[in-house]
Amino acid sequence: MAEIENSMALLRDSELRKFIQGSDTPELETEVMHANSCRFTELVMNNRTDVAYSEIETQLTNMFKTFEGVFDFARVPSELRTRRFIHKTGVAISPQHCLHTIKDVYRVSSFVRAVDRALEDNRAKFGEKLHIVYPACGPLAPLLLPLLCSYKATGKFTEDDLEITFIDIQQGAIMSLTEILKVGGLEGYVKEILHIDATDYCYSSKIHMVILEAMQHGFSREGHLSIAHHFAKMLDKEGTFLPQSVKINAVLVNPQNEFVEQWHEVEHASRQNVNPEIFKDRLPLGEIIDVNLDFLRNMQMIEVDQYTKIVPCSHIKLPELEGSEKILTFCTEINVYKDENLNEYESGITHPLPDLSICINFIPKDKKPDDLYVVSGDYLGFFYRMNGLPGFLVTREVDNE
Repeated sequence: MAEIENSMALLRDSELRKFIQGSDTPELETEVMHANSCRFTELVMNNRTDVAYSEIETQLTNMFKTFEGVFDFARVPSELRTRRFIHKTGVAISPQHCLHTIKDVYRVSSFVRAVDRALEDNRAKFGEKLHIVYPACGPLAPLLLPLLCSYKATGKFTEDDLEITFIDIQQGAIMSLTEILKVGGLEGYVKEILHIDATDYCYSSKIHMVILEAMQHGFSREGHLSIAHHFAKMLDKEGTFLPQSVKINAVLVNPQNEFVEQWHEVEHASRQNVNPEIFKDRLPLGEIIDVNLDFLRNMQMIEVDQYTKIVPCSHIKLPELEGSEKILTFCTEINVYKDENLNEYESGITHPLPDLSICINFIPKDKKPDDLYVVSGDYLGFFYRMNGLPGFLVTREVDNE
């Protein structure tokens, strides 16, 4: 039966109920959306030390349920809900999957605080209506939408203060976001809602701020770097790009301890559950790349062929290794804005990403064509692949000492 339902793209029961009840969204949904969003922003903005993680998590779950209800009301067809594909800059995650990113507590909380502070700073700096562009916004625009609901209620920023361009390549995301903004009475803040590849966007007015988060852990798979590079060239010279820095470090870890032992008795890997002793067992190699505005505006690319571009990153020498086997891992630190940071294990996008294709001081029994065999003392060259499935490519380089 499930196969029949999928192939026919049948509406869910919740969608049918809304259709039967009529096309007008109940006022209650608008009220609940604003109440949940305002409560969440109040919790994360006042920096109270007595606000528990669980309290913020509960409030985000309430927001998710409200927004999911409007997503259902928008009647996004099943084939658009679940559409996931690879385009020229990376993977386009399905709108259905993107819905759940709003429950990433530290990511959403950190960005919401950062966006609010950046808007305040930009208002003081420019003294004019601010144009904010949010590419790869997804079906909920979770890094900005709760703030807009709060601004609507409090008047901190009015429709005369902000104009926002939302961009997403997924038609289902655009359908959802359009409905949510309508239900929330937030249309007055909107300059444009565009169903395009973000790297095809051409601006028609000054851009004061860009909000972008299109990455997975280890800075992989999605098109964050390509999109960021495109918008860095259009941002006003005094403008703000969020996040301000995405720093990737190469680290050698004991895989058994890092990815198995410390999680034996916990439900999922998170900041609350990480064992600090694990970090003592690591061997940091150095920074691979720091994606900041200066880097983006001066980024150099090597064109391998008409389909493939790579970005040169760092060169690192492998130290002498003793003891248990270690594997190369990409670790992410994000500076969202000023002192607002996302550290390792604080979010799905900052979980360490191991590269099992790099074999250091050993040759695996199940050799694979793309494996790289290196030993202590070798130099590693790091490059970033921009096309297909973006991510880091490691090479063995000739000793340059």
